[in-house]
Amino acid sequence: MLVHPECRPEIVELADFVGSTTEIMDFAAKSEAKEFIIGTENSIVQHLGIDHPEKLFFPLSKDCVCHNMKVTTIADVLHTLEGRDGLEINIEEQERLAAKRCIDEMLRLGNG
Repeated sequence: MLVHPECRPEIVELADFVGSTTEIMDFAAKSEAKEFIIGTENSIVQHLGIDHPEKLFFPLSKDCVCHNMKVTTIADVLHTLEGRDGLEINIEEQERLAAKRCIDEMLRLGNG
């Protein structure tokens, strides 16, 4: 059982591995085990199944859905970039740079 640290403490205590979503995906990829229960956003179960068809992945619960992650669609992003929709958000340069470092790191790790 591979879980995100945000799971309930009693779940985390029973887990074989606790880590971020990226760490869960890396652990599953490198593990010799063939079956996993995944305790993070359920879309990760689908991604793992596609990336590793030789292994089986099961969601910890059907309720592991981050509704906030599902609110913004790729069409929303496109429309915003095209200036057809969305609101402009202004932030301080220091905050922008800190956020950019995080995004750059996510992109780097995702291409690894």
